[in-house]
Amino acid sequence: MEQLFGLVSVFTVGTIGFLLFKIARVPNPALLGAMFTTGVLNIAGLYPVLTLWPISFTANVVIGIMLGRQIDNNFLKKVKSVSLYVVSMAVGLIVLSLICGFTFYKLTDVSLKTSLVATSAGGITEMLIFGMSIDADLPVVACLQLFRVVIFLTLIPFISTLDKGKTSSAEPHGITNDYITACFDTKDYFLMIIFAFVGGGIAAYMDIPTGAMLGAMLSAGFFSVISKKTYCYDTKIRIAAQIGLGVVMGQRMTYSIVTQLSSILLPALATTAVMLAGSVFLAYVLHKMSGLDMLTCLLCAAPAGLSQITVFAEEIGADSFTASIFHTVRIVSIVTIYPWIVLWAI
Repeated sequence: MEQLFGLVSVFTVGTIGFLLFKIARVPNPALLGAMFTTGVLNIAGLYPVLTLWPISFTANVVIGIMLGRQIDNNFLKKVKSVSLYVVSMAVGLIVLSLICGFTFYKLTDVSLKTSLVATSAGGITEMLIFGMSIDADLPVVACLQLFRVVIFLTLIPFISTLDKGKTSSAEPHGITNDYITACFDTKDYFLMIIFAFVGGGIAAYMDIPTGAMLGAMLSAGFFSVISKKTYCYDTKIRIAAQIGLGVVMGQRMTYSIVTQLSSILLPALATTAVMLAGSVFLAYVLHKMSGLDMLTCLLCAAPAGLSQITVFAEEIGADSFTASIFHTVRIVSIVTIYPWIVLWAI
């Protein structure tokens, strides 16, 4: 009963954080809001004693299932048609992440593992999950990831004007969503969830970095491909999973880590400037290679989360499908490859 009361308490506090951050229009409000409010609870010494691993594992698997939704036959067909572009962009952003990570490490007293995760071109959720798995300083990771996303989404429309109104070329470079995929039925959902939890459990047991999320993502995507169908999910499930992760991450916030944030502003600006310049260069190269318009290329090269980029693309009338293709490959690459590079580097 005490565990249940504590669990309800922290989820209530996390939900309040989500609502506050949503009102403030902060990117990824469920995860960051829950982490912030439960972190305050922890710093105040009021965080209840809880067994959090079941929450963490379940939330990781749910997030993995949501990432795996992008991996279907339509996605594979389109990636194959633009493989040179998407692979080049993914490699370029991984290299850029490493450059920024080592730069931030040299400019601060933050540990190398935290520096590499905090400045990487992954999404906020994915990098916080990875940071949690290697015991990085999560407030530092969250602040730098959020700072970069806000800066990029603010500047992208203005940077795109450098293209002086040029439009994208027609075929063969254009990417269209013309492959129709059937939807899951009830039995498919049941089997996919089993696949995801088993895959996530095996990967976590093998101590693979971000194993629960990665295993669930690949398992759900694999099931979607072999069944030649696709699936959807209620956004409330995503919000609940992110609040769950935020609750777990909030327990790791301490006063000493929070006070460290005031000393990283200038290095954060410096590494964000490096990331911005590198991403604009990659976008320009992609623009020249593919013939896509500069705004779409900037969205494809922007080191922000998949959900933020696709929603932002739709809001400003850009090609959200093309952006989602590039960012899905980037996220999958960073989730599967970047953790091994970081572990090797530290």
